[in-house]
Amino acid sequence: MIEHHAVLYADLQDPLALLRGQGAPAALSRYWAYATAEAPGHLPPAQVDDYSALMSASQPLVADEVLDAYPIERHRCLLDLGGGQGRFLAAAARRAPHLQLMLFDLPAVVPAAQAAFATQRLDHCATVFGGDFTRDPLPTGADIVSLVRVIYDHHDARALAILRAAHAALPPGGTLLVAEPMAAGDGAPRMGDAYFGIYLLAMGSGRARTAAQLSALLHEAGSVQVRERPTPIPLQVGVIVARKPGRASA
Repeated sequence: MIEHHAVLYADLQDPLALLRGQGAPAALSRYWAYATAEAPGHLPPAQVDDYSALMSASQPLVADEVLDAYPIERHRCLLDLGGGQGRFLAAAARRAPHLQLMLFDLPAVVPAAQAAFATQRLDHCATVFGGDFTRDPLPTGADIVSLVRVIYDHHDARALAILRAAHAALPPGGTLLVAEPMAAGDGAPRMGDAYFGIYLLAMGSGRARTAAQLSALLHEAGSVQVRERPTPIPLQVGVIVARKPGRASA
């Protein structure tokens, strides 16, 4: 993460210009090209490899917190949207070896994810799908869909489209898990509010939302029983779990 921050610090050489939206486009916006591209599904590997590698390297920082907050063992098949090189799914498989794994990310990410699953000997239970989750239909069959550090990359309309797609991919009674840094609600702001505010401003897309704001988006997408789960380091990641209406099949 420190190595990656060289890009952010370069954008902060003139912080007033960044805050005013003046000057050249921030370097960070090119690093996270998928978040602002009109057709992210057509991006070549050269434009997604850096962010995919960063997310893979930093995923262990949050995966255990998320899995401690929600017992994944009760499920049979997990679909991870925007799952990169599969580090969250691999962590889930260590908790629940019976779990079937599905990963959906940009087509340019697919080869690296498949190679990672093969290296970890998870290719027998993991399937990788390529596409754009704001436009393409998602694979079905999972009883839980996870979005780990995905929604805060996007503006409200796009975030809602992603949540609706995830909701549609679930069976009745299925579970949707959203995990990401969240802004503070009522009361004193968290230190992360300032950090992620600046970070996402330089990135040119998205915003950190409060648990209440995320819950409202989930309700709008059709979810029910929306609940926040406590995590030990909320600056790093918060967790919200929701259900699709209906009774889960046996």
